[in-house]
Amino acid sequence: MKNRERIGIWIIKKMCLIFWVVLNGTVFAQVGQIDISRVQQMPNLPSPYLMRDWKEVALAYDELIFSTSSTGQYLPLLHLKSNGINYPALQPILLDTYVGSAEGGNQAEAISIIPAIIGATLIGVDKSNQVGVNWVEKTKDFFNKANGQQVYLNGYLATSGADWWYDLMPNVFFCQLYSQYSQVLDFEAQFTTMADRWLTAVYAMGGSTSPWQTPDMNYSAWYLSSMTPNDTGVIEPEAAGTICWILYHAWLHTGDKKYLSGAQMAMDFLSNLSVNPGYELQLPYGAFIAAKMNAELGTQYDIGKIVNWCFDRGPLRGWGVIAGKWNGSDVSGLIGEANDAGDDYAFAMNGFQQVAALVPLVKYDKRFARDIAKWTLNLANATRLYYSQFLPQMSQDDYAWSSAHDPQSVIAYEALKENIEGKKLYGTGDAKREGWAQTNLGIYGSSHVGYLGAIVESTDVEGILKLDVNKTDFFGQNTFPSFLIYNPYGDTRQVTLSLGLQLYDIYDAITESIIKTGVTGNTIIDAAANEVMLLVYLPQGSIPEARNGKLYVGSDIVDFHYGYNFDGKLRIKSLDVMDTLAAYNQQVPIFSEIENASEPVSYSWFVNGILSLVSTSKAYTFSAPAAEGTYMVLLKITSGLNSAKDSIMLTVVEKIPIPPVVDGFTTDRTWYNEGNEATIVCNANNTNGGPLLYVWSFPSGSLVSQQDSVIHWIAPQNEGLVQIGCEVTNGEGLKASLPLNVLVKKDGVSTTAAFAYFPFDGDVKDYSGNGHDAILEGAQQTTDPRGEVNKAYKFSSGSDIIFVKNEASLNFQDQITVSFWVTLDAIPQESFVLSHGSWEERWKVSVTPDRKLRWTVKTATGTRDLDSSFPLQLNQYYHFAVVYSGYSMELYVEGVLDAFIADSGPMAMTTKALTFGRKDTNTTNYFLRGSLDEVRIYDKALSPNEIETLKSLWNITTGVVENIPGGIALYPSPSTGIINIAGINQIKNVEVWDVTGRRIRSTYSYLENESLLQVEVDPSAGMVVIKIETQETVFYRKVWIY
Repeated sequence: MKNRERIGIWIIKKMCLIFWVVLNGTVFAQVGQIDISRVQQMPNLPSPYLMRDWKEVALAYDELIFSTSSTGQYLPLLHLKSNGINYPALQPILLDTYVGSAEGGNQAEAISIIPAIIGATLIGVDKSNQVGVNWVEKTKDFFNKANGQQVYLNGYLATSGADWWYDLMPNVFFCQLYSQYSQVLDFEAQFTTMADRWLTAVYAMGGSTSPWQTPDMNYSAWYLSSMTPNDTGVIEPEAAGTICWILYHAWLHTGDKKYLSGAQMAMDFLSNLSVNPGYELQLPYGAFIAAKMNAELGTQYDIGKIVNWCFDRGPLRGWGVIAGKWNGSDVSGLIGEANDAGDDYAFAMNGFQQVAALVPLVKYDKRFARDIAKWTLNLANATRLYYSQFLPQMSQDDYAWSSAHDPQSVIAYEALKENIEGKKLYGTGDAKREGWAQTNLGIYGSSHVGYLGAIVESTDVEGILKLDVNKTDFFGQNTFPSFLIYNPYGDTRQVTLSLGLQLYDIYDAITESIIKTGVTGNTIIDAAANEVMLLVYLPQGSIPEARNGKLYVGSDIVDFHYGYNFDGKLRIKSLDVMDTLAAYNQQVPIFSEIENASEPVSYSWFVNGILSLVSTSKAYTFSAPAAEGTYMVLLKITSGLNSAKDSIMLTVVEKIPIPPVVDGFTTDRTWYNEGNEATIVCNANNTNGGPLLYVWSFPSGSLVSQQDSVIHWIAPQNEGLVQIGCEVTNGEGLKASLPLNVLVKKDGVSTTAAFAYFPFDGDVKDYSGNGHDAILEGAQQTTDPRGEVNKAYKFSSGSDIIFVKNEASLNFQDQITVSFWVTLDAIPQESFVLSHGSWEERWKVSVTPDRKLRWTVKTATGTRDLDSSFPLQLNQYYHFAVVYSGYSMELYVEGVLDAFIADSGPMAMTTKALTFGRKDTNTTNYFLRGSLDEVRIYDKALSPNEIETLKSLWNITTGVVENIPGGIALYPSPSTGIINIAGINQIKNVEVWDVTGRRIRSTYSYLENESLLQVEVDPSAGMVVIKIETQETVFYRKVWIY
């Protein structure tokens, strides 16, 4: 093309651009730019302006954190495990979440460790060989394969389902790491396995391509083990964007269209939302991937809506981007609780991650370049305030440690508080208040600084930054160096660009013009007042060519929306069948979904190149011929002058082999005593008819007999969960199998002393004798399950609570049994019955919105829920007992086992109080609307036989009338176990009962010469009643035994 013609085309493009702006009737600060409303509240140039060299901060952070030989208080922060859980040969990384963590030297969070490695990599550090250490490989242990999760999670032995961002972001970080170190052994297999798991989850949430259906993702999290939702607590629908980010990049990397379908389903859900779903840090990744899909596929997701959501204060937890000054310093751009009412709370990690997600977005939607660059300038300036040396000594929690051990000030506070006890702009966090650590210096947040360091570079003009839009575009088309330059000043400024030795032509995607040709070394550009440039460095002499709304050099894209063409492209979104395998003469429905049609659509269907049907309906049925082979069904759609096509391959066979199906098992009991015989039936069916072959397997116990689907099996002589397997095979050799967990428990009924016992008969004292007396606030006495008045407590509002202050003894870790009576008045949302640290930290009992009782335990292996098999009726008392045995979670109703699942590991510990009727002492929502009675807590796993007796046990001591006359002395009281009773004779019998009415072991002797009766009772029996029978009468006396 001649230069004159090219110039003519450029002029026409510019005229079209101006016409487009006028036609849209929108007033922009800069032609083609769209305002982000929250960013418009921020200054163009923050004040005071003090920009750190974030790359240097990141380098110093990497050096400090990855030192295993540093000395000083709480140092080193990083250690190595002796072996891995998922990859035993590894020595995985242990990195404290905070400086001075309570679990110092034993913590490992993926959200802290993996971003630290990525950030260092982005600024040029080879973490696969840093002083001979391959730090990258060590992260593989976060891939939880030993427990079957098959995804990256936040711990080395963790489970999904507690909190969506903790479950998903480790996978995002792994993908980012994989994009930088694709050669690491196992990474590729982990990548596809992880993507498959989340794709399966999308379908389990209701997503479908046959026909097209958007999944429901309004959940708090997703249990990958059962492919079921966690629908309690605060929902996190922003997770749809993160799942889309993962699956879209899986499609780009593998070329497998199944991932693209999953990505589109997830993004359809996010884009269809009408309320801001922002919760933590996932939404910016959704905004980025929506813009990328629009640019690369021609989809038409509402980027403006999603981008603004990333900045606006959302309703889920008041999360958003902060604008304004705190104590005279601009803090605009920071992210956290954006209350705009003098009580904002900003968190370091979130700003680092939002920059990482949104700066590369401008490559794919340049209309937001100016405001994203302006926001980044504000954020990068204000982020210094998280660091100790930029705060007054009295305006931070841990000045002494930082000044002594972090002189370069590279470890940030977890958070900044606008106002804390009258102190403005204060460096703090949650760790010290919650008892998690001795400082609020957050390693987990500081670990993300490398993202900012890789993106932000100062120029020779103060206040004008050069932002690298390629650095955090993981898996992106990053052929040409590309940068944002934003001038915050009211006049034109000249900025020097350092180009190195290469010769470049510089293209500005905002004005769609070549602004420099054949430049190298240092070159000066004019940055217009209050405007942005999106600069793309092209090899000298490149000839850009416009094709289909994009600008190319060769096959590489320079500008995704050349001519500011943001129209959607006519496309076939999905073409799918329920099964690509068909039998002779089978009628196979083919499902299509199209989008962005501007005029009526014509559907042309071809089979192996031969036109089969032309219609205006998207429905088509393929008639399988009576001939084996592979058939290509192609769909071509036409709308006006636009067309699109896609195809699908079907295989036709004479008969489709169908494997048998194992539907489940029937057992003669819900649990078995050690050594008991069990009768187990495998319920299987053969769709094709004919007999099935059954093969059983079991790791312990012994087989008595088998007759096809029925076995008689002897349980082992030790309690636990035994997984029995049954594999069935049909006459065509096709197989199916299913495991069955069998619960084996010890025989007999023992009498176990309660760790804590609250009968609630007029007070909230602990009648176990262990001194765990509770505190009552608001709850009112009510009628108990027996109909006796004032012998239970009713909870009616968020201010009603009974709680026991936390102490070390409450944090036993091996086993627990909790028994109680409960009745419900209403269930408007999840309601907490009992809690000790809740699901986040230790255990809880709650009732779900569908009125099922839920037992939740957090152990070293993760957090698991166990629900009752039935919904609770309102205004009816139920007796429940819940157990964690160290190998199982169990739930009993009226003394009968109702449900159980496998679980293991020591229970987590908490600093929170043990609470009745509420989640904790601070949270006033999710309270119990109902009554609670007879709460017993044991530090052991009670047997099913003993649990069966609990519903019949009641506190008897409060109803006993003491009648020992004044001439008889009883001492000591309280007692450690030996009780002396003086002045009594003619003893016939002595009995001792505990508060539940059970007789407990005791001995007595009578010293006639001293007229002294001595009674010996087991220590720690708690409140007991001594019954002394003489020749003439019966005496009763209550005594505390401790």
